[in-house]
Amino acid sequence: MWKKILVVVAACLLNLTSRAQDLNCTIDVITNQIQATNKQIFDDLKNSIVQFMNNRKWVSGEVSPNEKINCNIVFEITKFDIDFFEANVNIQSSRTVYNSAYNTKVFSYLDNGVSFKYAQFQALEYQENSFTNNLTSLLAFYANIIIGLDFDTYQLYGGDPYFSKALNIRDVANAGTQQGGGWHSGAGNGSRNKYFLIDNLLDPRFKPLRSAMYRYHIKGLDVMHEDLESGRSEVYESVKDLNKVFQALPNAYMLKLFFSAKSDELVQIFSKANPSQKTKIVELLGKMDPSNRGRYEEGILKARN
Repeated sequence: MWKKILVVVAACLLNLTSRAQDLNCTIDVITNQIQATNKQIFDDLKNSIVQFMNNRKWVSGEVSPNEKINCNIVFEITKFDIDFFEANVNIQSSRTVYNSAYNTKVFSYLDNGVSFKYAQFQALEYQENSFTNNLTSLLAFYANIIIGLDFDTYQLYGGDPYFSKALNIRDVANAGTQQGGGWHSGAGNGSRNKYFLIDNLLDPRFKPLRSAMYRYHIKGLDVMHEDLESGRSEVYESVKDLNKVFQALPNAYMLKLFFSAKSDELVQIFSKANPSQKTKIVELLGKMDPSNRGRYEEGILKARN
């Protein structure tokens, strides 16, 4: 009898755990620059972060196993002293294109010079409206950015609730760290920091970029399995929508983040386009993303259909 009860309880707990997992997040901790003799703490750090990201309920609604958001976070440790860490953190997320096995990159971001404290076997604690430590605030912040951007690709401005949460995390962390931890407006390289990342995502001037993300994915990539030309045309129109942001804010970092995630994919999409569309898209892309102009010209204009 007791065995049956235990089996039922275990099954219920397993079901609750699986339902609570909204992210499918892989974590890498790179320590090539560290000369520590005992690197067990880095393995413990990795395992703690994996559990924190994947075993927490981030999304307000139900998320089925096939709807989990795929993401990867790489911590490149640059400094370590007992329980103090400095790291460059690379965050990427992707989502599956409808009716295919293809994953399209949604977010690609490098956060340099992150600092935090972590003691071996330390439980990572987090409360939404209070500052506990810089590591959990950092992880919660990017979890909400990842989810918000993913939701933006399925519903117009669908990420708003999660961007609002990320803004709150930034402000709470900013107060809790006394302008430290890379949360304030002057941190990092100009406007390329967490402070402005979330400000830009909620700035009305960037709404054309967010609507372009929706159009690019829902009306573009997601229909290509049944109508390649229609999907490609919608991707082209979404790039034209980005031009509205470029004309108003030509040096906007959000545009750079978009092309960081999508430049390779855009080459693949338009390498088989008709000559007229190739010329138009390369002109647009070369203007908005000049650092990749050569790649667009080589990969699109010179590609054989």
